[in-house]
Amino acid sequence: MSVDDYLDLLNYAKAINDGQWQADIIEHLKQVTTVREPYAADENVHELWSRFDDINLKLLELFDKLRENESAGNSYRWKEQIWELKLERITLAKQIQGRYIKIR
Repeated sequence: MSVDDYLDLLNYAKAINDGQWQADIIEHLKQVTTVREPYAADENVHELWSRFDDINLKLLELFDKLRENESAGNSYRWKEQIWELKLERITLAKQIQGRYIKIR
């Protein structure tokens, strides 16, 4: 059952004034959210790291192209792509740091 289903049941339990059922549903919801939140956070961090790695691979490819074809007409376009990827990588690094460093 989804969280929405449990919330619907909770509303119904409130409507029929079944306090024990309400307490059981609330306890179950606490357990569900406690289990799912770390998993979702881990998945999100994994996606951020994957994107960070992809950017690094693209940067390496572009740097290799620049090194091999320094005088090529495409070098300006490659340099622009490098700058865009570097900016995106900085943004990702900040998001990753935000997951690990909790400043309050």
